[in-house]
Amino acid sequence: MIPAKLIEISLKIRVHDLTSLLYDKSELIIGRRDSTPGAKNADILLGENEKGEPNAAVFIIRGISRRQAVIGYDSKENSYYIKDCSTHGNTKINDELLNKGERRILERGVKLFFGKWNYGPVTFVQDF
Repeated sequence: MIPAKLIEISLKIRVHDLTSLLYDKSELIIGRRDSTPGAKNADILLGENEKGEPNAAVFIIRGISRRQAVIGYDSKENSYYIKDCSTHGNTKINDELLNKGERRILERGVKLFFGKWNYGPVTFVQDF
């Protein structure tokens, strides 16, 4: 697996190491925190810091689905991909909107935007 990260830029930069997060999973769920008692949260929680505190305006975070997108690694293609799963928001690569369920290969340096209010940018960085 090629080392890669998502760099979340909001009020403070946060880095998500995809290589280690995908170590024992085929895909990661990207979304916002689910406040329902006992609910399973996304693997990558957008809009909050390492302590679980808001790292962006609350209305922007609320515009992100609990299961906004999934990201994974395709070993046959030797590449990372993203798939939109949102229920009420959008997932964009740069300025291009993904259709619901659409899977797209991630290229180094693309900017991702999530939710109704285009939370981001979240930059995909891949090492070679």
